[in-house]
Amino acid sequence: MTKHAKQQHSPPPPVPPAGEPDDPDAAAFGAALRAIRERRGLKQQELAEAAGVTPAQVCSFEAGARLPAVRTLRRLAAALDTTLDALFAEGGAEPSAPSSTPAEAGVLPGLQDLFRTPEEALFAPLAAEGVLRTSRRDAYSGRLPGEEDVRLIERRILDYRRLETVCGAFRQAAIPLSMPFRADAEGAELLAGRVRESLGLGDSIVHDYVSVLENHGVRVVFLPLAGGIESLSFHDAPSDSAFIVVDDSRTAEKQLFRMAAELAWLYLFCRNGRRAVPEAAEANRRFVNLFAACFLLPRSAVLSAAASLGAGRGDWTYRLVLRVKRHFGASAEAFAYRLLELGLLSDGELAGILGEIRRHYAAHRNREPGEALPPLVRNGRLADLVERARSIPGAADEAAAIARRAGVPV
Repeated sequence: MTKHAKQQHSPPPPVPPAGEPDDPDAAAFGAALRAIRERRGLKQQELAEAAGVTPAQVCSFEAGARLPAVRTLRRLAAALDTTLDALFAEGGAEPSAPSSTPAEAGVLPGLQDLFRTPEEALFAPLAAEGVLRTSRRDAYSGRLPGEEDVRLIERRILDYRRLETVCGAFRQAAIPLSMPFRADAEGAELLAGRVRESLGLGDSIVHDYVSVLENHGVRVVFLPLAGGIESLSFHDAPSDSAFIVVDDSRTAEKQLFRMAAELAWLYLFCRNGRRAVPEAAEANRRFVNLFAACFLLPRSAVLSAAASLGAGRGDWTYRLVLRVKRHFGASAEAFAYRLLELGLLSDGELAGILGEIRRHYAAHRNREPGEALPPLVRNGRLADLVERARSIPGAADEAAAIARRAGVPV
């Protein structure tokens, strides 16, 4: 497939949004682009070929009808041998030295905030595509994902979105991603119940949460993540949907908990006006973990299970916890903490049960004690989209390439 064929099959850039004809940023950019192109003695067709875009796109940019995506901006600047600053300077003025710092070079006005910290710079390419990280650094114990991991996540998410475009798949989340709630224990319980209701779960217990989420527009991606990173989440702004990325080396119980925790980060992000959640590490972690426990272990379901056994405070043993937790698909540790929150365990009983659980983890390389859940179905919807795309004229080769990158059999 040629370079131009790939360009024609690429989805329209979702971020930054297209400018209106009277958008001053788009107009200033268009005038600067035309001035620099004419100084270089290039025709629109020649610039288009050098930058890997179409002549119609160049014409649209110069007319001030729209702003290009960040990646297209970089290609235009490279083709014109100029700086990003010059493309937004009056008349395309080209200073002898760029005014931006190296970290800020190559971004649109207004996106420089993405580069305030190394963490933000790491995720800036995804943000430039409209995919905004919702979980904060607190979510992964202060560690930053490696650059290789972030680029792998970026590639998988963009491939996923590309397949949806090719297949004409419905993208918008089928559940509300913005709900009012208080970020405390009671708020976590109420929010978890409302999210379960919107997913059609009520108090029923299912183990295939992956399919439930993906059928409602929340895509779950399994990838090998290094450095102890267990999960991340992203808001797909153009379609108002989400991606949850989970480390595929964890136990099924841990993966379910991390998926639920990332849902909490998503709701915190949307509650904050779809902006980064303010740093409050301990408070954030507590709320996220409470939501995950309430989501996987609904109050009425746990209380009913306990009542059916006649088990109250003083009756729960390590072995009984292991037997009952398997019905919920939760880890023994999460189930024990939930029993404490519901008043079914005392602090002393919890400490004894947690001691048994942690001794098991230490002796069995963090394997889940008791009967473990079978592995979750990984990347099932992605594989379904690949199969669908293979039957679409002109898309088979691209679908096969995406399948190879994702390790999906074709």
